[in-house]
Amino acid sequence: MKSCPLFLYALDPTHIGAGGYRLGRVDLTVLRDAATQLPKIPGSSLSGVTRAAAIYSLQDAAQRNMAQEYARATIDPKQQNQKRPHPGSEDPVAQIFGYAEGDESGSSRIGMVSFRDAEIFAFPVPTMLGPRWITTPFLLERAGCKLDPKLKPEDETGVFMQGKKAGNGQRLNLGWLLLETRTAEIPFPPELLADSAMSYVRDHLILVHENLFPALVNANLETRTSVSIDFETGAGVDGALFTYEAMPRGTLYRGQIDFDDLRFPDLYHRGKTLVEHGLALACQLGVGAMTTRGFGRMQPVLITSATGA
Repeated sequence: MKSCPLFLYALDPTHIGAGGYRLGRVDLTVLRDAATQLPKIPGSSLSGVTRAAAIYSLQDAAQRNMAQEYARATIDPKQQNQKRPHPGSEDPVAQIFGYAEGDESGSSRIGMVSFRDAEIFAFPVPTMLGPRWITTPFLLERAGCKLDPKLKPEDETGVFMQGKKAGNGQRLNLGWLLLETRTAEIPFPPELLADSAMSYVRDHLILVHENLFPALVNANLETRTSVSIDFETGAGVDGALFTYEAMPRGTLYRGQIDFDDLRFPDLYHRGKTLVEHGLALACQLGVGAMTTRGFGRMQPVLITSATGA
């Protein structure tokens, strides 16, 4: 098994819905992890958009048409009871992502690629000095950064600030909180520094206490208001006002993509290439809901120097 870390930098606000769940005054909330109560992008969402985009990223026109026909026969209820145009074992996309024919023979196969949930790695918050990105020692260490034991906030009242631009003991607001700052050199995944946006995040990084991170994230989510439109009049429908949450642009997520090269050694290189192309196209088109309203674009960084699991 080869595991490739995946980082996603949000170019637009992102809304991954929680199925109509209402939280307080917000009608449509974002999906949260059950344990941490932090927003995340589920692996199923990443897998779905990547698989759909992978069809259109195929360079060969014949293979692209073949994959489109197979996907149409699988999704369209009118064609589900009909014979597939070709077996899933011969489909260029189904070979990688898996298939279930649903016929009498019951032929099916698990995919050779697995998408893990993408959790928040660095989150932007407003300050008097402009936007800063908060993270925690646990998140940095899990991403492979070597952290000095002294570089951990002792309590919720103090934070470490990247670089030497602010003196020790000065106070900085993170949203609605005013905290004491100390300067330090905070580590950052070196694979990300080739990108200018990631370098900007590194230069404006702030290390906060583990207990403070969820409160800062949930207090600085976007809450937007929309209204349903009457297509006959072009005006808003009375009583159809609703609110929804969104994770702000600039959020940096960390996930993982696993490639099963042990059971499918012949498909590994082709599968990795297809996933890379499909993921790039999917992130350009948008992940999550309301992509036609300016939501969901991502900048993916897939670290292909994979390690065996």
